[in-house]
Amino acid sequence: MTAIALAYVGWVFVSRYWSNHHWKAGSDPEQARRNAEFARTYGGTDVKILQFYAREGNLTQGSPTVLCYGVLNAKSVRIDPPVEGVTPALSRCVEIAPLRGTRYTLTAEGNDGHTASESFVLEVSADQATLPRITYFRVSGHKMEGSRHLFTLVFGDQNGEEISIDPPVFPTLHGAPNGQFLVGPEQTTTYTLTVTGKYGHKAQRKLTVEVPPGS
Repeated sequence: MTAIALAYVGWVFVSRYWSNHHWKAGSDPEQARRNAEFARTYGGTDVKILQFYAREGNLTQGSPTVLCYGVLNAKSVRIDPPVEGVTPALSRCVEIAPLRGTRYTLTAEGNDGHTASESFVLEVSADQATLPRITYFRVSGHKMEGSRHLFTLVFGDQNGEEISIDPPVFPTLHGAPNGQFLVGPEQTTTYTLTVTGKYGHKAQRKLTVEVPPGS
């Protein structure tokens, strides 16, 4: 019933348009061109996509926007990746909030089983102000414990939700803006500090701790 109603509305729209403007076609070439373009777009019974776009061309990660579309003579319509609230309509907008660049594809199916589709890529940029950063990672102290070298390592970070180190020295930390810890490598070792922030963004820094030969 929805498809029939839309087809009827489209036909009434076209009929009224032609009755109001067709008389101008003979004397106004521009109007004749517009009439022909209007007829191509809204005339007939073929399924058509009238519009498909996002309100913003480039989105900041985590921010919402709307995806707008319009279809004619469609009995069903879908958007991939799936978006809630999508139904056949001449003009409709639905809210989305992708976390990364995404290709959206609109597919409309007509009563005769034929389909029409359009797609575009919505670019998503990270919010630079919320990216994780390592402000420092260094050796702050060294001492001997018997024949073993012990080094104090310190670090500082911003926007970190999880902090880990490889080779493992401590369990994963959560939301620590700074810290210090002891390591006692038997040989020169490179440690990698990883700070994970919002939406899985990561920052890494390496630090090589030199153990004197023959120790």
